[in-house]
Amino acid sequence: MIEIHFDEASEAEKLVGLLDHRQPDDGPLFHAAYDGNKTVAVYIQGEEKRVLEEHIIPAMTAFMQEVMEDRLLLSIIANVFYFRDVEEQQQILALAHSFLDGERSDYRKSAAFAASRTVMLRDAFASFLRDGLSFSFSSFVTFRLKPYMERLQHYVELAIDEYKLEQEYQNFVQMLRDCLAGRTPQWPRLYLVHDPPHFVFYDSERRELSAAEVRQLIDRHLVFSQPMYIDASVLAPLVSLAPAEIELYTDHPDDGMVQTLQNVFQERLIVCRRADFSRLFAANAGNGGEA
Repeated sequence: MIEIHFDEASEAEKLVGLLDHRQPDDGPLFHAAYDGNKTVAVYIQGEEKRVLEEHIIPAMTAFMQEVMEDRLLLSIIANVFYFRDVEEQQQILALAHSFLDGERSDYRKSAAFAASRTVMLRDAFASFLRDGLSFSFSSFVTFRLKPYMERLQHYVELAIDEYKLEQEYQNFVQMLRDCLAGRTPQWPRLYLVHDPPHFVFYDSERRELSAAEVRQLIDRHLVFSQPMYIDASVLAPLVSLAPAEIELYTDHPDDGMVQTLQNVFQERLIVCRRADFSRLFAANAGNGGEA
């Protein structure tokens, strides 16, 4: 018998459910039960090594990843990095999952990340579990899963970095929105054509502006009075002009600057396909330059 003591009865119940789910179709090789409180007892009826390798260890590994992993991540977020706000914790947890899911390939290239979390857990259980063992699950995590916990903490650190960058970005976007709200539109409409990585400006008459002309549109007081850097090639002239409407022509709607323009200008910005501008320009030329 293997006896496992948990801190919470719900954890014991979920492990028993996962163990029962892994019983072989040709008859039970083990029996898992819990006392209605916090202890799980696993009675091995078949050959010990086979039962452990094929059934119990996979169930324990699944239990760690499906039940315990988020709890451990939240504990790290709250108790190691001191994020106490529940909403912040959930945002950081969601970002951590973007690194955890699939053990992203860029991290697998590192020797420190050669083994996936699944392999780490399987190996830890394989070197520890045996018939006749009685142990505390929380102690097992503390003393036997140090490399696994270090891996989780690393991903939480990455998630927190991403979270802070996102917060800074949102503050930046709100700052630009506030700037726009206090400015009178200088032009009724502006055309912006995206030729990556550049953005080409056209005035209300669809006349292309040179880089020098675009720079002259910038309100220097607006730029220097802001606490954050404002891109001088696109954002600064656009916010300075605060046009009532912007038509943006692009084939790359997921581009970072395109996304920022949408976030800042919101309903003022209309996103069109790049080819639509060529047709618009041709139609305008055919009409003798009339808008």
